[in-house]
Amino acid sequence: MELEAAQALLVSRAQPITGRVTLPLSEALGLAAGEALYAPVDNPPFDRSPLDGFALRSEDAKTAGPDHPLKFRVAASLSAGEVYARPLGQGEALRIMTGAAMPPGADCMIPKEAVREVEDGVLIFQPLKRHENYIFQGEDIKQGQLLIAQGERLGFAQLGILAAMGLERVSVLRPCRAGVLCTGDELSPPGKPLEPGKIYDSNGVMLAARLEELGIGARRFPSMGDDAAAACEKIRAYIEEIDLLITTGAVSVGDKDIMPQVLHSLGAEILVRRMNHKPGSAILCGVYRDKLILGLSGNPFAALTTLELLGRPVLARLTGRRDLECRPREAALFNPFPGGRSAQRRFIRARLEERDRDLPWAVLPQGHASGQLFSLLNCNCLIDIPEGRASLPAGSLVQVLAF
Repeated sequence: MELEAAQALLVSRAQPITGRVTLPLSEALGLAAGEALYAPVDNPPFDRSPLDGFALRSEDAKTAGPDHPLKFRVAASLSAGEVYARPLGQGEALRIMTGAAMPPGADCMIPKEAVREVEDGVLIFQPLKRHENYIFQGEDIKQGQLLIAQGERLGFAQLGILAAMGLERVSVLRPCRAGVLCTGDELSPPGKPLEPGKIYDSNGVMLAARLEELGIGARRFPSMGDDAAAACEKIRAYIEEIDLLITTGAVSVGDKDIMPQVLHSLGAEILVRRMNHKPGSAILCGVYRDKLILGLSGNPFAALTTLELLGRPVLARLTGRRDLECRPREAALFNPFPGGRSAQRRFIRARLEERDRDLPWAVLPQGHASGQLFSLLNCNCLIDIPEGRASLPAGSLVQVLAF
């Protein structure tokens, strides 16, 4: 199946999360807003000073100049958090600190370093315009303004804005829960001596970590051997606890590739059986109890690539977060790709670098086999190479998908 067709099919079968919970702002980082949020108040909530200095009436400073300073009587001092209720009179100035509310009657302020303080007042050496050095009420955010769209991910900036609005709690979509289950008789858990013929399970850690990076709660289930009956039992137990199950291994056509038998025994509906690209052409996706199961290759880079290409669109649908969608962009190859002509579309790892030019460079590492993991270090994108393309020289324009 072609990638775009598989993406559309899986997304169409993903059931968006509709449950909402209300959490303190301190617990909402990375979650999606459960509703559109509008500003309940203006920010700032009053006209204020942007600097330390003196607030005054601009009409009183019209004739001030370097050779003709004007003297103002300092009526009082005002710090942030305080208010000065009496309107300023003619020839009066108010010593004011950064962030303090502008006093009634004052329509400008002058920085402290631009004046000379004398024993009985302050000297102004320049005229001031109305609203010079002046921050208006609502200049940053106006009451009723849309702050955050429904489904928008709450990052540090969004949470800071909500805090500035005086909000303590926020409605969010119930966090998405993805499970990761790795299969294979060859897998050995980290921390134990490696027996002959065994390999350590890296996929579980890597995929769960990637999900967490994307803001998805990942539950890593214990890896298991190639036992179809046991896999059926585990999936039945796990599926109710999660919104999406991701498995690795046992999806091809070997004697130990149990996942087709497992999904058949579960009565799952098979949606995608094989992809027309590599790595990750061996895949098995289905629906069981209204939950999607993405059965990925056991090869580390193939598993990660398929998570990016198919898992992210599904997660975007589940969570309502558009930032999870795959958005290609153009780049230029920094070094050549000697891959030869391929009948299949290919995705290769690379590092996207912005180097003060119109297009970023896509820098290739050494090593592109689907089972290789080390060359993934410092890579941050996939390069999409269409089928039939031969080796690519340096400078070739390519489409990339950023991690």
